[in-house]
Amino acid sequence: MAEESDFTFYQQAYGGSLSQEEFARYLKRARAFLSFATKGKSEKEAKTEKVRLALCAVADSLAQEQQTGKIRSEKAGQYSVTYQERAKEPDSYRAAAVYLEDGMLFRGWGGC
Repeated sequence: MAEESDFTFYQQAYGGSLSQEEFARYLKRARAFLSFATKGKSEKEAKTEKVRLALCAVADSLAQEQQTGKIRSEKAGQYSVTYQERAKEPDSYRAAAVYLEDGMLFRGWGGC
């Protein structure tokens, strides 16, 4: 796919908060996910605003998954660590569905 979702679009049109480096890393995975979830339809409509927004949403979803499971609090006396609960899986499908019209996403994806 061409650079259908660049960092400027991510910040201005989508309103994302990832750094440019983080966005570039997650965008690669988002493209692969969206191509799979749409059975290649996203590649054919790569330059449309709906696909660009869906890619941004999926990138944010993937980033959010990576941020869970980190240390929430730590105590020194009688050492204690509390971790944030880790999500079972990112809800990338739902994030993409917000922007994509009915029939674009493959309904056989169950996220199991």
